[in-house]
Amino acid sequence: MNVVIVDDEINSVRYIEEKLRDHKEFIIENSFTNPVDALAYLIRTKVDLLFLDIEMPGISGLYIAEQIALIRPETKICFISAHNEGAVKAFELNALDYIQKPFTKERFDKCINRFLDTASKNQKIKMDLDMKMNALSDVNQAIEYNLSMVCGYDEENIAILNISDIYYFEVCNSIVFIHTKDKIYRGNKTLTFYEEKLENQYFFKTHKSYLVNLSKVDHFSPRITYTYDMFFKDVKDVVPVSRSKVKELKEYFN
Repeated sequence: MNVVIVDDEINSVRYIEEKLRDHKEFIIENSFTNPVDALAYLIRTKVDLLFLDIEMPGISGLYIAEQIALIRPETKICFISAHNEGAVKAFELNALDYIQKPFTKERFDKCINRFLDTASKNQKIKMDLDMKMNALSDVNQAIEYNLSMVCGYDEENIAILNISDIYYFEVCNSIVFIHTKDKIYRGNKTLTFYEEKLENQYFFKTHKSYLVNLSKVDHFSPRITYTYDMFFKDVKDVVPVSRSKVKELKEYFN
């Protein structure tokens, strides 16, 4: 089985690599301490088993897991968690394996043996994509995290977008679109998800269908209906500001 390790703590990566040497059935294809590099690699590479840290800078392991579950649902994921018992319980209930830091050799071997057992019996972990995504969504709610990068989809291509390059998110026909200066990408999460994960990065929900990067805004102008139009510094798009959001927006800029 091919293995990839993703953990921003190099000592943790080295520890897992060391423990895997006792299990000749596994080949370590790659190890990453940078989650962005890891995601780019995983998007284009088939992996049997992924050891994935949860709390990492830039992109949470949970977000990576959701993207991989959609792109490569056959990949088995073992989370590496330093979170509290409540979060760990969420993993248990949803049949997503985890190793809680600090972990022992015995706990690591238990995880390995579980995967080997399913492989030796020529079985797969019986969790269809909908169940897996629901499980990951439940864990997402149990653990708060922020993002500085997200995935954008352009037909079959996947781009990793810096949050600073995004002008706004727009919902149209229940699909979220991500607008950058030169291109529009499709998102694969709800607008509420992006709002929650970007709340500390100058994003403001101007309307039920729009989430705007305020650092890209040039000015906004009133309309007769007591709503506003929002204009950007270097793109011609215009985003509406609903009446209920005008006061909050003015307070933010003041």
